[in-house]
Amino acid sequence: MSTKEEWERLRSEIWDKTKDTQERINQLKKLTLEYHEQMVLYSDIAASYLDVDDVDNAVATYQQIIDLKDSFEHVWDDDLGKAYLFTGNYAKAVETMENSKVMAWGQGLFLAFAYLKNGETQKFRQQFDKWVSEDLEKSFERYHYEKYIKALLTEEETQMIDEIWGKYYEKYSTMAPYQLYCELYKQRYTRRGLRELVDDEDFEIPPKFSRAKFEELSDEFRYLDRWTMFGEPSEEEHERYFELKDLLFADFVL
Repeated sequence: MSTKEEWERLRSEIWDKTKDTQERINQLKKLTLEYHEQMVLYSDIAASYLDVDDVDNAVATYQQIIDLKDSFEHVWDDDLGKAYLFTGNYAKAVETMENSKVMAWGQGLFLAFAYLKNGETQKFRQQFDKWVSEDLEKSFERYHYEKYIKALLTEEETQMIDEIWGKYYEKYSTMAPYQLYCELYKQRYTRRGLRELVDDEDFEIPPKFSRAKFEELSDEFRYLDRWTMFGEPSEEEHERYFELKDLLFADFVL
C-alpha cells in the first residue's frame, strides 16, 4: 500500500470509527504527527472543532494551515482560503479563492462569505446567487453550513444570508415535485462535460422519467420509506429504497 493510500485509509477509519468529536480530533492530531505534510488532516481538525463550537481552537488550527502551507505536499486552495477567512485576513481569502482551481463542494459559498466579510456586499450577493443557481440542491442544504455561519458571521450578516437562502428555498420547496425533478435532472445530467467529471467507467446517466412513471415510482418510494422506518424490510427492499431515493432525488422533491 502506498503512503497516500495508507494515510487516506487511516483518516477514513478515524471518521468512521471514533465515538465522538473529541476522540476524532485527538486521533486526527496523532495522525498529523506522522503525516504532517497532509493539509487535509488539519482542515478536518478545524472543522471538527467547529462541530463542538470550539471556535478558538478552530481558528488556531486554521492559523496552523497558513503557517505550514509551504510544507504541505499539496495545498488545497479552498481550504487555504477558508483558513484566511477564519483568521480574519479577508482580502487574502478573496484572492486565494478567486484564483483557486479546486472544485470543492462549498468553495463558492465560502468565496461569498469572504466577499461579505471583506465589505464587498454586492459581490457577495452576486456570488451567492451564482453558487445556488449552478446547483439548485444547495437551496435545501443550509444546515450543512450551520457551524460555519455560526462561527463566522455576525447576527446582521447571518440575517442577510438567511434572507437570500430563504428566497431560493421558498421558490424550489413549493415547486410541483415533478417539475422540480425535471429541473434537478437537467442540472445533474445535461451539464456540459459531465462525462469527463465522472471517474466511474460504469456510470450511466439514468433515463428521465415521464410524469406518470415519476408518480408511480414516487408511490413505491413512499411505501418503502415507511416500511424501512417502521417495518422489517428485506435486504432487497433496502437496496430498492436507496435506488429510488437516488433516481427520484427524494431528499428534495418528495
